[in-house]
Amino acid sequence: MSDLLFAFTEWLRTTQLVEISLWISNSWICTWLQSHFFAIPILQTIHLLAIATLFASTLMINFKVLGLTGETRTVNQVIDRYRGWMWGAVIVAVLTGILLVCSEPVRNMINPGFWLKMAGLLIVTLLSAWFHSAVRARTSHGEMTLDGAAGLRLTAVLIILLWCGVITGGRWIAYLQF
Repeated sequence: MSDLLFAFTEWLRTTQLVEISLWISNSWICTWLQSHFFAIPILQTIHLLAIATLFASTLMINFKVLGLTGETRTVNQVIDRYRGWMWGAVIVAVLTGILLVCSEPVRNMINPGFWLKMAGLLIVTLLSAWFHSAVRARTSHGEMTLDGAAGLRLTAVLIILLWCGVITGGRWIAYLQF
């Protein structure tokens, strides 16, 4: 696995990402972020809180689909309750993530962990959006019909596992320096 990640890093070094990341590292925003000792830790904290909010909201919806929580609420009520939190957290995570990339562009953009996290994030976000639509489509009279819902339950578990992978991938960005 490490050979594959190393090869991916070497390939990244042959792309335009090197020039782009060097250009960003000379920008005023990068200079400002690096020269203010409080900026990066504050951004990281906000970013992590947004990811935690996003993951917790996803868990609540998926646990409802799995029948593990929310017995007094319908599936639609649970989705409605947490969907706003999820998309708000996505916006905050994306904005703070962009600023964090700008704070250390070469370290992030020439890192296989970063790109694996971005790919996983794109996949799990699109899958979650589709999943909520599919759950809504399977809902009748405010409650999900459980007949034939094994695929939805499996997808709920898959989404939880993918989010765990994205979170883990985010942590590995700091440790995958080739």
